[in-house]
Amino acid sequence: TERRADKFIADVYSGGANGNFNVLYKGKALDPIKPALILPEVVDPSKWYGGEHRYADPDSKYIFAYLANPSSAQLSFNAKLVNSKEFKSHWDLLNPKWRGKIVSLDPRDTGLGATMQFLYFHPELGPEFIKRFFGSMDITFSRNFPQMTDWLAQGKFALCMGCKDSLQAKNQGLPVDDFDTSGWKEGGSFSTGGGSLSLLNHAPHPNAAKVFINWFLSRKGQMALQKLGDPDDPANSRRIDIPKTDVPLENRLIEGRKYFDVVRPEYADMKPIFDLAREIMKANEQKR
Repeated sequence: TERRADKFIADVYSGGANGNFNVLYKGKALDPIKPALILPEVVDPSKWYGGEHRYADPDSKYIFAYLANPSSAQLSFNAKLVNSKEFKSHWDLLNPKWRGKIVSLDPRDTGLGATMQFLYFHPELGPEFIKRFFGSMDITFSRNFPQMTDWLAQGKFALCMGCKDSLQAKNQGLPVDDFDTSGWKEGGSFSTGGGSLSLLNHAPHPNAAKVFINWFLSRKGQMALQKLGDPDDPANSRRIDIPKTDVPLENRLIEGRKYFDVVRPEYADMKPIFDLAREIMKANEQKR
């Protein structure tokens, strides 16, 4: 709205890569961030995971991904009702005994973005898994995060996909935990979560924006992020030349484990995923 009125207020965007791509990148509201990277320690790709700068846009210059947050496919469980050791694969979620005992964020909601990318593009899962999980397990769908977590903690449901408050609930002593899917057959995933950085075009303070970007992506900036970030959603920087002592073990990438990186330009367009989700949900509604 501000931009339509020719009011250019913000210099830099930091947040989810999917929203960044679908709103700002597609809306042509970004300048390339790549030329703004100046500090040698920021420019050097060997200081970053995989020996590369990871961009989440097809041009590889607009959306810089600075986090590598391992994901449990946003899968949580009630520790009184579920033995997590029973699960060796995502396909175990389709066991008939869990039918009617799962609550999930609506798959048409962008809140499941990285999880849906993982499930859709993983060669051992794909659209077939998505169809069977969301379409045949008699799942209760919600868009209310706190309510979903409350239901899980109360034992109304045994499993949850999308309970983003699960770690907070666990820290409060409730019988809620996240699966560690990195040990499952298909492995875990990692994404940038809310950790993508872009430079808005028509930035009112372009020089200050460059200073901030380079400090934020420096060793000091990323160490500060890991130390001072949200304790209920800990940040794991893609920088590999900084200590990880401020990152909880469950939020670090474990050497030797299998991970599927969903932050790739070819996975950025989620239209086919949301089309599939709408098809599944329409079929669910017709069953009622």
